[in-house]
Amino acid sequence: MNQNSPTPSAGEAREMLARADGIGSSATSAASWPAAMVFNSLAILGSMLMIGFHIVAHTGYGAALLAITVSVWAAINATIWPLMQRTTKTGFTKRFLTSLFAYMGLYAIALFVGAFAFPDGSLAYYITAAAVLAAVGLAAAFRELRA
Repeated sequence: MNQNSPTPSAGEAREMLARADGIGSSATSAASWPAAMVFNSLAILGSMLMIGFHIVAHTGYGAALLAITVSVWAAINATIWPLMQRTTKTGFTKRFLTSLFAYMGLYAIALFVGAFAFPDGSLAYYITAAAVLAAVGLAAAFRELRA
């Protein structure tokens, strides 16, 4: 901006707008990572638990393995969340809550169908449910990152 004129020229104004746009998009990108991480975690945990439910309920030897793998993933998430404390406050929006409720609803339906439609277990069902939950969780994560 010239010191002689109080208003910027058209070129200077475009440059300032481009710089402001870059700052805004980097702030939005930083705020979306924690929300995306939630959905990545849900995708992984949901998939592990679907397969784990089949193993625990129908083979009898997987309870300890399931508990350990879920605990390890929860510990990793618990360690990473404090690192993103500032951006976490701004990243959770109505879009996030909509995706979260949709994922949790789908998860509840998957559990209900698995428990009642396949009381003796069906590895094919649980693998399919795990893949669907992973896909929905990852899609929600990408949705958060692109917003």
